[in-house]
Amino acid sequence: MSIPGIHLTCIGRGNYLLEPLRSLNIQNSGQIMQDVVALLQQEKARRLYYDLNGLPVIDPAYYDWLDKLARICLTVNIKMICINMQPTAAFTLSSFLAGKPAFATALGVPD
Repeated sequence: MSIPGIHLTCIGRGNYLLEPLRSLNIQNSGQIMQDVVALLQQEKARRLYYDLNGLPVIDPAYYDWLDKLARICLTVNIKMICINMQPTAAFTLSSFLAGKPAFATALGVPD
């Protein structure tokens, strides 16, 4: 299944890596989220690593996208972990974050 705006790769043991492309349109997030979760369920995924490496800033709209995707994943027992967050993105996120997000964070995918 090809999902517009993202690159999704199986990295083993029920783990998947989601790399957003520049063409990702979060305005159409509902269909993209459905497609991502359907694929993850079909493949019996346990974790989704969301790579934020190319994102220098996380604004409220992008945070909303991340949080909703993480919550949908949690409802089907898939943990979402955001990785490779740049310091500038962490700083902007912290400036408006009111509570704990639905996703975990890590420096990268564990060995």
